[in-house]
Amino acid sequence: MKNNGFTLIELLATILILALIMLIAVPNVMSTIDKNKQDTYVEDAKKMITLAEYKIRSDTTIPLPTSGNCIIIPLNSLDLSEFSEGPEGGTYDLDDSYVLVARNGNAYTYYATIVENYNSSKRGIPLVSRNELNKEDARKNVFSNSELTIVKPTVGSNINGYTVTNIIDS
Repeated sequence: MKNNGFTLIELLATILILALIMLIAVPNVMSTIDKNKQDTYVEDAKKMITLAEYKIRSDTTIPLPTSGNCIIIPLNSLDLSEFSEGPEGGTYDLDDSYVLVARNGNAYTYYATIVENYNSSKRGIPLVSRNELNKEDARKNVFSNSELTIVKPTVGSNINGYTVTNIIDS
């Protein structure tokens, strides 16, 4: 009689091979997922800047900053339909997420801060310019918890060398 089953050695070898594959594959998959989340923060910050730019161009009542000054546009003053959930499954902090619009000579410079709250943690991008967000390595600007330094803007405060002249309400 011929036995068609697997031996114990063959089963153990198969399990060992699968364990080695998992040992190599899981960290690579987790790294890829984290990079995608970081890219989402960068894209959401760019989206905030675009929405702020649109708001400034479409609402003529917003006082534009003069040279050396800036205005703040909080996330809650923008169209939030694009920001239903953050990459970690939490919600974006409406008070700590904002766009800073500064004037340098004849040009405006845009900076974004975006913060997500999830599971008693924070993750996001501290104040970063549009130029930095457009770079290939922009995901290096994503930080978590204690590494994430958020500057709370107030009228008259100095942020990145600009004086805050106005905080736009919704």
